[in-house]
Amino acid sequence: MGAITDKGLQLHEIERIPYEEAFLIGDLLTTRITILSGEPKAGKTLLAAGMSTALLNDAPTFLGLPIHKKIDHIVFGLTDDSAPAELKERMDGAVPDGSVTVFPFSDSGDPSYWAGIYEDLARIKPGRFVLDNVIGALAPGEDIASPVTAQRLVNSLRPISDLGIPTLLVTHTPKGTGEGVSVASSPIGGRAMGAAARGLITLRNSGKQGRRLQTANNRATEEFDFPVSVRRAAAESEIPIWERIEPGLRAISRPKADPWDESVIARILVEQPQERTIKALANNYAEAAGRKPETLRPKLSAALTRVGGRWVRRTAEVA
Repeated sequence: MGAITDKGLQLHEIERIPYEEAFLIGDLLTTRITILSGEPKAGKTLLAAGMSTALLNDAPTFLGLPIHKKIDHIVFGLTDDSAPAELKERMDGAVPDGSVTVFPFSDSGDPSYWAGIYEDLARIKPGRFVLDNVIGALAPGEDIASPVTAQRLVNSLRPISDLGIPTLLVTHTPKGTGEGVSVASSPIGGRAMGAAARGLITLRNSGKQGRRLQTANNRATEEFDFPVSVRRAAAESEIPIWERIEPGLRAISRPKADPWDESVIARILVEQPQERTIKALANNYAEAAGRKPETLRPKLSAALTRVGGRWVRRTAEVA
């Protein structure tokens, strides 16, 4: 028997995957293999941490995009020596205890290495597997620019995805367009890498234009190219808070809040309550602020606005 006879299916026999089951985060993060690429220091690991935190906390949205499924456990394979400590700073305290497993990823070239990864993931069955990053995951002597290397990596990852474990690969973009792809379709490794993924995310970071997020995803209702920003959750925190920058916004000044108001505002920014209006926010947080709702309302209105389904500081308004 051949491959067609053994595994061939008629169209009506193929199970249709609903849109909500094709994406963890709508039009952004798929339930199969997603590649997140970008220049060094663009913020790729920060973005991976931000998406993971939102998924583990059952947040309704990330960057204004709907989250379709809560995840209870994520496994990170990390290749840099300092990466575990950095990930701890960016996620510890922001996600439930025991929800993140980290292991040092180091492929010596032994064929059994990937088989062991597969067996462990099949046993643990996490809600997501993140490999950060692809360059550090290569066996000695391998070059990701080689189609053979890229294909070997893809062939090692597909069985994990076939287990039903959504997989995110963090990698770099190539210099120039010599590998035949550009914009969001540009993970290093060229077409051999890009064609293997269900979703492609690229994070750009230009000194003039700031950070931009671009996508090219199968089954997406929309492909994105929009500015984003990332900041610390608090002055003493490394936990990243990602925000989508809406077009047509310009900076304005705002009155300085007193310490009590600032404490409530900081709490709202971290908790991201579901109230959609300033009035509802004031009613909810008046007791915590020690003020009447009608007194708190103008202070919140001057300091906060709702953008992309999230409460953010009013550093901008529609021009």
